[in-house]
Amino acid sequence: MKTDPRLRVGESLFTWLLLGFSLFILVLAYRISGFSSISSPGMFPMLAAAVMVLSIGLALAGNRRKRKPDAAGLLQELNQAYHEIFPPLFLIYTAIIVGYMIILQPVHFLPSSFAFLLISMIYLKGAKPLKSLLISGVILGVIYVVFHYFFLVVLP
Repeated sequence: MKTDPRLRVGESLFTWLLLGFSLFILVLAYRISGFSSISSPGMFPMLAAAVMVLSIGLALAGNRRKRKPDAAGLLQELNQAYHEIFPPLFLIYTAIIVGYMIILQPVHFLPSSFAFLLISMIYLKGAKPLKSLLISGVILGVIYVVFHYFFLVVLP
């Protein structure tokens, strides 16, 4: 199988952003306890962040051997990346998830989860509303029974 040694649109920018994020995490991990000892609380996060920085550095080095994507400039590349990475399905479902997170506390778990499941099934699968109502009710009933009677957790 032959692979195309061409970068995907937005890949280089995303890799640089990951490197910046990894360096930020490394600094935060260092601030926990520094290099005080091998068993200090910040040692594992520092090690994990250092591995992230190293692996992303290797990815950036590998990206230098690849050809740039077919784009006339940075703006066209960002526009292509936006359309490739964020299709309308993704953006709308992200809005549904954010809406669920917003209504979760004031409306409480069971009604907001019921609405989330119902809307998700209708939007993602195109399910009929009656079938979605039934499936959402059964799923939440099972969740309620498991958490309330087996785990002894009172759902908010």
